[in-house]
Amino acid sequence: MKNLFVTLAGYNAWANALLFEHLSELSPEDWAAPRPVNFGSLAGIANHVLLADRAWLFRFTGSGDSPTAIDTIPYPGFADLLAARRAEDARIVAFAQELDPARLTGLLHYHAMDGRPMALPLAAMAAHFFNHQTHHRGQMHALVSECGVRPRDIDLVFYQRELSETKKAEG
Repeated sequence: MKNLFVTLAGYNAWANALLFEHLSELSPEDWAAPRPVNFGSLAGIANHVLLADRAWLFRFTGSGDSPTAIDTIPYPGFADLLAARRAEDARIVAFAQELDPARLTGLLHYHAMDGRPMALPLAAMAAHFFNHQTHHRGQMHALVSECGVRPRDIDLVFYQRELSETKKAEG
């Protein structure tokens, strides 16, 4: 399972880098425009994913920021959010690489956003963490398309192909 989570962490960083390239092509108006989706806009979804990632990384590691809400927009400007996203993606990769495989068989004890204590399988929560990112990237990918930008495909298989081609080229 650790190898899977290391792969998903690399994929997350790769997909975010591509998606944010396309997001950077949008006007500030398209970035912030109200849309009929959860979190209300591209800026809202992108901030939500960042905050949720921080919340889960805090739960997994006990370090970093622990947001008290995941439905705010602490980074309304694209450049600031991009810098925060890159930093968080680096933390996610480090988390996956440092993950103790034996720990994956245990429970994750944490507090939900409403303060309730939780104890759920760590492996399942790590899977949820990466699935959550993919879900919201899909929303943003579709919304970018609606704004007239043709984003690259960001499926896991394309990340794997790119890794394979890079390894072949390196020889």
